[in-house]
Amino acid sequence: MLFRFIHPFHSSKHREATIFLVVVGVWLMLGCQRSDPPEVSVLSEQAFLDPSTENRPMALWTWMNGYVDTVQLVYELQEMKDKGMRGAIVWDIGALINPDGMIPDGPAFLGPESLQYLALALATSDSLGLDLGMSAASSWNSGGEWVRAVDGSKELLRSSYPVEGPATVQITLSNPESPRGRAENCELLTVIAVPKNPKMTFASEEVIVLSEQDRAGAKLSWQAPEGEWELLSFFSCNTMQPLVVPSPNSSGLIIDHLSGPATARHLEELVSRLDRISTAARKMKFIFLDSYEVWQMTDWTDGFLEEFQQRYGYDPTPFLPLLQGYNLTDSLIQARFEGDYRRLVSDLLIENHYAQAVTIGDKHGIQMITEAGHGGHPRVEPLKALGNSHIPMGEFWNRQRHWVTKEAASAAHIYGHTVVASESLTGWNHWQHGPTDFKQLIDIAFCEGLNQVVFHTFSHNPAIAGKPGFVYHAGEHVNVNATWWPYSRPFMDYIARSSYLLRQGNFVADILLYYGDDAPNLVPPKRLDPNYTPDMPGIFPTYFYDKTKCLHCGMPRPITIGDLPGYEYDYINADVITNRLEAEDGKLRLPHGASYRLLVLPDRADMSLEVLKSLEKLIGAGAVVLGPKPERASSLKGYPAVDREVKDLADKIWGSTDGHTVFSTTYGAGTVYWGRSIEEVLKELQIRPDVAVKGADNSDRHIDFVHRQTEAEEIYFISNSSEQQEHLRLVFRVDSDLKPQLWDAASGLVQREVAFTRLAEGIQLDLVLEPIGSRFVVFQKNIAGENSEGLHRDLQFGFSEKGLGDTEVPSIDLSNDWLVRFDRPEEDPLTVKMDSLVSWSDLNEKEARYHSGQATYSQEFRLEASQLQAGVEAFVRFEAIQEMAQVQVNGKDCGIVWLPPYTARITPHLREGTNTLTVRVINTWNNRIVGDLRHPEAESVTRTNARGKFTANSPLLQSGLLGKAEIQFLTQN
Repeated sequence: MLFRFIHPFHSSKHREATIFLVVVGVWLMLGCQRSDPPEVSVLSEQAFLDPSTENRPMALWTWMNGYVDTVQLVYELQEMKDKGMRGAIVWDIGALINPDGMIPDGPAFLGPESLQYLALALATSDSLGLDLGMSAASSWNSGGEWVRAVDGSKELLRSSYPVEGPATVQITLSNPESPRGRAENCELLTVIAVPKNPKMTFASEEVIVLSEQDRAGAKLSWQAPEGEWELLSFFSCNTMQPLVVPSPNSSGLIIDHLSGPATARHLEELVSRLDRISTAARKMKFIFLDSYEVWQMTDWTDGFLEEFQQRYGYDPTPFLPLLQGYNLTDSLIQARFEGDYRRLVSDLLIENHYAQAVTIGDKHGIQMITEAGHGGHPRVEPLKALGNSHIPMGEFWNRQRHWVTKEAASAAHIYGHTVVASESLTGWNHWQHGPTDFKQLIDIAFCEGLNQVVFHTFSHNPAIAGKPGFVYHAGEHVNVNATWWPYSRPFMDYIARSSYLLRQGNFVADILLYYGDDAPNLVPPKRLDPNYTPDMPGIFPTYFYDKTKCLHCGMPRPITIGDLPGYEYDYINADVITNRLEAEDGKLRLPHGASYRLLVLPDRADMSLEVLKSLEKLIGAGAVVLGPKPERASSLKGYPAVDREVKDLADKIWGSTDGHTVFSTTYGAGTVYWGRSIEEVLKELQIRPDVAVKGADNSDRHIDFVHRQTEAEEIYFISNSSEQQEHLRLVFRVDSDLKPQLWDAASGLVQREVAFTRLAEGIQLDLVLEPIGSRFVVFQKNIAGENSEGLHRDLQFGFSEKGLGDTEVPSIDLSNDWLVRFDRPEEDPLTVKMDSLVSWSDLNEKEARYHSGQATYSQEFRLEASQLQAGVEAFVRFEAIQEMAQVQVNGKDCGIVWLPPYTARITPHLREGTNTLTVRVINTWNNRIVGDLRHPEAESVTRTNARGKFTANSPLLQSGLLGKAEIQFLTQN
């Protein structure tokens, strides 16, 4: 089925060009078909149209102050099911915004009453077929009232005593001071003497570690040599850090995440309490480990010194002053030790907390969702931390720079996880935006690898909350109190359908970026929210245009990649290089099937010997590696002999390559490059872009993509995140004997009749994408079946010039003379006659100007028999809608409209003569909140703890139907 847009001013010349295009397209689609039987596909059109529960979006379900209304709890879960969500993660949390104590105090988290609420949530979720999870603490991190001091977080602290020798020194050691006052529960580790000087600098040979014989409990006796000294007594002390924002009746310590026993006791306590309300068939699906926000400090745990010596082969004791503000005269030795310390902190945190959590989860049949990346106060090497989870989770914010989804995606891709979650749409905008705006950001995150949306947040709102109700201080409020919630099902379905396709097969990329063995480390985002611009005073970072800095945090990028239009990449770590990565047939392969063509090294002189040995094997087996020749090891382990090993092995691999005059060499079956850009190497290897974008200036990457590959399909998601329609010519690097189809996640429909051109370098496809529009382009060798039943407009060209037809049925202008009824739940409706479609905020009537909620537009129009001819499809189309609309014709539902080009098919419900068009439009809560503040003398319509985010001077937002409205016609051939 081909579609053509009927336009009264379409010229014959255009008609001829269109006919030619259609003929060529049909020849390509039909004349070149082979008789081979279709390959077995993993894709199901029915599963795409109505995705199963596990593909649907979830939410962080905030129980503010732990206060729960059981009737509302059940209703909210029913609404999640009705609107197409997967379920929720219960997040018991304190109210950071609570004017006049309007949010009551609930029970202690996981106490008897709290467990009753969780039991009700669990039973209701189970009956509805929803998945339920729970945060690992009241607020975030791990901890609770059951955590004893021995399991609380710990830090390394010191006390300092000036000494002048020669002299016999008698000192009574006392607990050190911490940044929070006198430290508690301290254990003396060692006493060290260093030369005293203003710069706090010393040489390694000048350090004196006092023996146990010099100490008798808290008393020290030491024969000080000549000179001025500082005696430094080092202690392991409890930080006594409490939970960050617990509900008022919940309390307790944050655990020592570096301690295996502390993690085990904490999680087993959680599970044992949940066991009281669970059965084998009905239990929590998830436990959520939120971002790591333990205080910044010198992390410590019991047995740290012994663990360090065992792993690195040298005693860290003489170097402890370096962790407390002192410096070595040899800065390189200092950097190596500090790197070893941070790597051990990371490894202990990963092994004893994240990895052990997975083991405990497996034991109890619970999946761990882990937000272990470089949000919060990270200590870890994030790829390894996220890889040690059931579901790695990142985050992306609305109108903020906090985007770390690419990190979670890379971890999933290199560790073989299918699902990539992200804390989605966090921010401080409070009822400024709706699903149309949210789709723009979600699509960008899809292109970073997201395939499990977790809304931040879905606030639980007891009956006493009013509307818009209780909310956490940050988050875009996707819940039953959102004005647009009744119309949210298409939004949820769009996310679910996209997630379904984005979980198929493996992620496709050409490049692996090794980010070194530092801890902590980071994976920079590809892009940020395009609405986050320098005209946002006070929050826009000075480093934003510095390509050497991470857009999220401002830290130096671990590896600079330059512009790589049309290519995709993953970051990789030492763990995967040494334990999972192999080379075969010129490709780098991972056990689950993912493969890459090029491994890029960071621009630095050091590398671990273990990684270098793995690189030698990979290159020898055929891998291609780009990067500088290492000169030394990154660790003090095995120093100084290890530096010679690194240098000798690097000389062997890199040979005469110097990055200045000689840029490449072969080693075994592989190749090493140095001094070339990534793009230059890809070109030399004749690796074309996976997707080449033509016909649009894409320097800002607003046309983006992600590519998944199954045994039978190449699946591309193509996104236009700009607010302009784009006419694109795309060249896909796929086998030329494949054929494209278009899968539309907004409608769930599939178009198999697509015009395309086979090229030597792949397949060329012209595509029109509406503002913030997207399509899946799916390639198969043999395409079976026809277009989806119910597909009534072209998914390739839509309402664009490409689709112009030769039958002249004039469009009908409906831009004027509307009757609009504003629905006010507590008052009689207000009816306004609108001569043109302008924003409610521009109307003279105060009640309309500040209205938030639904307004119903109505208008009559006439149709002649000639306009109802067979083969003609009719659509009502609006220039803009703020935020969503439901369209009816003659009392018949024509669907919810929320995306450009803001159209609804009305063909089946039209009749000759007079027809009635009804459009129910919903905006956001912003205008009513502002109106209440501007008129304090009137009774307030809204109630929320977040009203302080608004003032009487806050701007009103555009609302309603805007601009032009018309009925347009399409013919089908």
